[in-house]
Amino acid sequence: MRSRKVIRHKCLFIAVKPEYAYKLISGEKDIELRKTKPNVRQGDYVIIYASAPKKAVLGFGIIKGLILCSPEEMWGQHSDRLGIDEQQFLSYYENSNKSVGIELEKIKAINPIGLEELRSFAPDFHPPQIYRYITNEEMHKVLVRR
Repeated sequence: MRSRKVIRHKCLFIAVKPEYAYKLISGEKDIELRKTKPNVRQGDYVIIYASAPKKAVLGFGIIKGLILCSPEEMWGQHSDRLGIDEQQFLSYYENSNKSVGIELEKIKAINPIGLEELRSFAPDFHPPQIYRYITNEEMHKVLVRR
């Protein structure tokens, strides 16, 4: 009898400026830009946290894939999906020769979960500067207790 391989999905918790978080939630943007590549794969989960001044989880989605290329290629091929103007894009990637795009799909909005509420589940919780990984159990704890 063959054993079935259980695929455990990672959960990537990303901090995003509120302007871009709302664009992800609305579908106006479906690629989140980063300078460093997260250790994730297609099918992993993402939690979208809007940084200050909002300080709340606004939604979640699934990672469709990663795009690794130069900033010039990213802008040339995907500018219509980035939710950012060219000047902001060039400023973000100034002095960088690589760009990372996290392609997202099936993005769902939720009732915002504020930072204080997150800390009621995990008192030592601090939002990431860029991203962090959380366990399925941590994610479940927050969503079920609501």
